[in-house]
Amino acid sequence: MTDRGPPRDLAEILAPVQMGQARVEAELDRCVADSQLPMLQSVLASVLGGSGKRLRPAIALLIGQAYRVDPEEVVLLATGTEVLHSATLVHDDIVDEADSRRGQPSVHAAWSTKVAVLAGDYLFASAADLVARLNRPKIVRQFADTIHVMSRSEFVFPSFNGDSEATRRQYLEKIGGKTAALIALACDATAVLADAPDDEARALHDLGWSLGMAFQVTDDVLDVAGVSHETGKPVGGDLRAGLLTLPVVEYLKGAAAPSPVMTRLADGEGLSDAEVEEAIETLRVSGAVDAARAAAEAFADQARAALRQLPSDPAFDALADLVTYATDRHS
Repeated sequence: MTDRGPPRDLAEILAPVQMGQARVEAELDRCVADSQLPMLQSVLASVLGGSGKRLRPAIALLIGQAYRVDPEEVVLLATGTEVLHSATLVHDDIVDEADSRRGQPSVHAAWSTKVAVLAGDYLFASAADLVARLNRPKIVRQFADTIHVMSRSEFVFPSFNGDSEATRRQYLEKIGGKTAALIALACDATAVLADAPDDEARALHDLGWSLGMAFQVTDDVLDVAGVSHETGKPVGGDLRAGLLTLPVVEYLKGAAAPSPVMTRLADGEGLSDAEVEEAIETLRVSGAVDAARAAAEAFADQARAALRQLPSDPAFDALADLVTYATDRHS
């Protein structure tokens, strides 16, 4: 298995599990249909529609393929991870007061906060039902533990009081619960289905966690260094919200005297459109964006190290390509 190659298109990387992905989509459609009520079906269809990358189910499918796990079980698990992910997004949009998701109105903006809360609850229950059908208590426990981790992360608010290293630790804790935990869950739960040896199960967990961290740090870099028509969302959204992501933390780490705009951001204040443009330019010329990219690549290297501990298989080669995609992508 090679560690690194030229970047590949996501559809090409995931081609080995294309049939499994189609079955996951069918299960998601069934989740919508089983809700029966027209209004709820409309809401769920907007949430579970196929506009996302579907990374979590794809990872479960690839690991299941490598270990020759029963495809029926892997599809149920893969669908459960995507439904859980979707549930958290619905609730996150309420907490973050986000009016759009993937270029479409968020549920609370299109319907109401009440509808969004109830729809999120319904999706959590749907994820639990899918996992319960596997009849694997350990996986149910993994899902519950992951929901705890993700929920706790919502109570972590990275802030700056002059100690950039403390802010960095808070940021990493935040994204660990927000993103990495759920990708690690896809790996952990599939390892249970595969009855993977303990050392390989640990390697799969490390793979998922590190891949999730690399992916989220890259997302945060793209928020200040990406291009809107490629990322599908306005650049600088985190800066407008006053969020301290890694590019900002890296800037604060190296700046002896932060500019007034960056000082406001360090104080947790959101920026205007004009201030966002100034902050983005400041981050780019300061080297902070490059430092954050290097951090994402370091997490990717950790994921590659975990992959080297796993058996040789074409499905793991695809996962190696997915690691490269995580940091080399533009959206």
